Amino acid sequence: MTKQRMLRAFCLLLCAVALAQSNPDRPSRNYFRFVRDITIAQSGRQNYIVIDPPIWAHANAGLSDLRLLADDEQVPYSLSEEQASSSTQVREARILNLGSRAGRTEFDLDLGNDAEYNQVQLRIKATNFVAAATAAGRDVVTGAGRKLSTSTLYDFSREGLGNNFALRVPLSTFRYLHVSITPAIAPRDVMGASTSVHRETQAKWVSSGQCHAPEQVEPNTKIACDLDPGAPVGRILFAIPPELVNFRRIVNVVDPQGASLCVGSISRIRMKNGTHEVVNEDIALNCCSVKARSVVLEIENADNKPLLIEKAEPQSLERRIYFDPAARSAIKLYYGDEKLSTPEYDYARFFQKQPDEVEAVLSPERPNPYCTGRPDARPWSEQHKWVLWAAMLLAMVVLAILALKGFTSGTAAQR
Repeated sequence: MTKQRMLRAFCLLLCAVALAQSNPDRPSRNYFRFVRDITIAQSGRQNYIVIDPPIWAHANAGLSDLRLLADDEQVPYSLSEEQASSSTQVREARILNLGSRAGRTEFDLDLGNDAEYNQVQLRIKATNFVAAATAAGRDVVTGAGRKLSTSTLYDFSREGLGNNFALRVPLSTFRYLHVSITPAIAPRDVMGASTSVHRETQAKWVSSGQCHAPEQVEPNTKIACDLDPGAPVGRILFAIPPELVNFRRIVNVVDPQGASLCVGSISRIRMKNGTHEVVNEDIALNCCSVKARSVVLEIENADNKPLLIEKAEPQSLERRIYFDPAARSAIKLYYGDEKLSTPEYDYARFFQKQPDEVEAVLSPERPNPYCTGRPDARPWSEQHKWVLWAAMLLAMVVLAILALKGFTSGTAAQR
């Protein structure tokens, strides 16, 4: 091999050493700090587990490092927030026999054949009223009917508190619906009606911290709260005795240094009009994103008597991991690997929640006995700088020897 070839090969070796990299990041049970056993509820059905405080505290932000493993095989899953949802199918109804009888506004609604409904939405042009409306189902337009419900209709335009023109009834299939309304609404105020099947799923909230007893710091009420590490607080729910009504208070959420994080309000309004009563309540404070471990709730009382607050509770939307056991029983949940990003599963992309879902049981959190930690992800040359320097020094020595030999050979040839 010529000197030039030797020198070229040596330089290529140095470049390979300098650019050597560790293996790309991949999930392995040896890299996770924590593990939980999963007790499958029923292997032939869709299972789920609930994200709890230890997972929030020790998993990556956004839960990107959660992995279900059966031995070393990944079990696909879908991470879901248990938010409120609703679906509505609306059909227009035809008004028949609209008129006034014994001082009440009455009419029949033709809902059509094969109609299914649990809500009737009236279109009313009257304002500033409270009225009671009864609904009775009939198979024929005339004759006796079956009373389904009594609903309160109202419009509080003057007070700026909105309105309600909906009659709620049990899920029904009557062809006709007879509606009778107290005198607050005249026949000319009824402009139309529609029916709908409205199905709602309530959001599921779980505790994500605890609050201390309220303190009065005139003119405000202050409540200190400790939040679960990592848990995304979605709201603060207040427990206020039901007899306390007609209040609205501004609530400011501040961090331990006093900086405002978000501002909202809580209220409970009770309005009366004759014998009818409407209560409008909103005592859950929706929060902004809070990353602090503790916050203080400042309730502004102004010149009012402080509210009696029995309890304040930080809450998060419940998160679930849905998966299909597929006859596998030894499935474990691993987390605590800061290098992992969110997995991409076809199962999550085409996920559908099944009506017969069952909850699996998580064991208490424990350290992963197989955890060795990830290998150093730096380039080989960064991890072993002394080798690179030694190789460079050796290269300089080799070059010097070659140069000296060339000089010596040239001198000898001249002689």
